Parts: sequence; structure tokens; C-alpha cells
Amino acid sequence: MKSILQTKILMIVTAICVVGYIAFGYFFPETGLDNLAPTDRLNLKKNIVVMGVDERSDDVGRSDTLFVVMFDSSNKSASLLSVPRDTRVRIDGHGWDKINHAYAYGGRELTQKTVEELLGIKINNYVMVDFKGFTGLVDAIGGIDIDVEKDMYYHDTWDGFTVDLKKGRQHLDGKTAIQYVRFRDEEGDIGRIRRQQHFLMAVYDKITSADMLLHIPGLAKQLTSMVKTDMPLSDMIDLGRALHSMVKEKGLSMAMVPGTPKYIDGISYWLPDITDLRELMVKMQGATMTEHYKSAAELMEKEYNNAVEKVEKGDDSEENKEAVKEEKELKAKKEEKAKEEKKKQADKDKDAG
Repeated sequence: MKSILQTKILMIVTAICVVGYIAFGYFFPETGLDNLAPTDRLNLKKNIVVMGVDERSDDVGRSDTLFVVMFDSSNKSASLLSVPRDTRVRIDGHGWDKINHAYAYGGRELTQKTVEELLGIKINNYVMVDFKGFTGLVDAIGGIDIDVEKDMYYHDTWDGFTVDLKKGRQHLDGKTAIQYVRFRDEEGDIGRIRRQQHFLMAVYDKITSADMLLHIPGLAKQLTSMVKTDMPLSDMIDLGRALHSMVKEKGLSMAMVPGTPKYIDGISYWLPDITDLRELMVKMQGATMTEHYKSAAELMEKEYNNAVEKVEKGDDSEENKEAVKEEKELKAKKEEKAKEEKKKQADKDKDAG
């Protein structure tokens, strides 16, 4: 019975982290763009960065889902901040780029450093889950019932990934669930984040339901293979109990990095509003806005704006070049693969004729 209870609590923790991987360590003494030292960053709650990584055999992958869970067991409060994967940030040693590229450049350590600098908080722990593990988890809990808000169709030639869902109440297994959380429409990351948060709560409701005992054996094996974390089991159990109590009594407060979408050199970005973001962090951490923290946010916002202006004026610096280069390479690869598929189809039609 004890092992069943521990497994179910572990499931609750994973539900809060289910559409992403948390990944990182805190060993970076230097200050960032805002001149805040690590000791100056907000640390009033337990901050856990969650990252969903789509790794391939020939590619280290990107953190295409990224959010931070913040909780305080003393007053039973929990909140979640989603970070759009297109958020434009400065990545140490690589200039300005999308935040999801930090994982490709330096793994979980560089991603943590980038998230901490952007938010002005300290990350305490990580938990990691990739998309392969995600599909297995959904299947292990018997799938999820969810209202699909509209018809969804998208085919990515490069990834060989297709989304094909119909509007209405549906039962999603692992394969169709990943289509739902990865679908991007005209809203880009913003719409996808809303769907991920919607799906997250559906998963939470499912794993805390009475009939979940039937799925415990399969889940224990699945969780062991898919979850990577630096949290001791005892801490995860305590976290699971606290989160369960918080969500049950007050619900999980959800927010997103404030900002605006913008194209720079033909690349789609989410430009964060740093001063608004830091005010949100003060509120979510239960802290008090100090002059030092406020001036640091204003300094950082100025640097962000200056970096965008340099690119828009045609400054031939290194700003944005890595993202532009990667976008062009990816486009060329997709076009080449599309040609190959077209040729294969033509050969099939010829043979059939």
C-alpha cells in the first residue's frame, strides 16, 4: 500500500511537469544583463523549471515546452509560468536567440541559466520528460478525455509529424495527445500554451481519480523510465502532497511571460516585456519590489530593446545570426525532403501505371 501511495504521489508531481522536462543546476556566479547576482534573485518559493525536449538520434533537440512551477507549502499556494519557446533572450556564449535553443547549445545547465536570468529568480530543481515518454505516460493512464476546441491539421515534412484532430469531445491516447499539445495555429506559441495548460489539468484530474489504482503497476514502470530529476524521492513525495492539496483547494494559478510577437530578419519571436515580467515574478514569488530589483529590470529591458533595434537597423553584428542561419538550414532541409517525397510518390505512381 505504501508503494502504491508513493507512486500516485509521484504521478501528481509528474502531472505538473508532464508536458515538459525540468532540467538544470545552479552554478553560475556571474551577473546577467540586469546586473543581478545569483544571490539577488528571488527565491521565496520552491522553483522548478519544467522542460519538454524532443530529442532525435541525429539532433540533441530543443526545449519546445518550457515552464516554471512555483510553490509554497507554508500557505498552500502554487502557480505555473509558461515561457513561449520563441522568447527572444541572450544565451551566454551564443548571442540573442530563441530560448528553446539554449538546450541545443548547452543542455539543461545552460537552459537553467538562461531561464534564471530572464525571470530574475533562482531555480531550485529540475525534472525532465521527453516527448517519447509523454506518449507512454498518456497510454499508461488509459488516455485522456478532452474537448478539442476546433479542427486541427498540420503536417511537418521535416519531422514527419502530422496533426489531424477533429473538433469536439474526444478520448486521446498517447499518439493523439501529443498532436494536441504540439499543434500550432495562427496564434503560434500562445494558443499552444493555452492548450498545454488545458491538457495539464485534464491529466491531473485523471491521475487523481479513483479508478487510477488500476493503472498503478504500468505507471510505476513508465515513470521510472521517463522522469529525470535532481530531487530526492522524499522531496518529490512532499511536493506531490503539497501540490495535490493546493490544486484541490485553490486550483493552480497559471500565467505566461508577458510580451508581444514580432518578426526579426524573417524569424518569429516572442519579445518579453521585462519590467512587466519582473513585476509578475515579484507577485508570484510573494516578494516585495525593491529599488534594486526594479532598476535591474529597467536596465535589462533597455538592453533587450537595444538588441532588437540593432538588428532592425541592419547592424552587421552577431545579433540574431545563429537563429537566421538555423532557420535557413532547416528550410533547405525541409525543401529537400519534400522533393524526395515527391519523387518517391511519382515513382510509385509510375510503377502503378
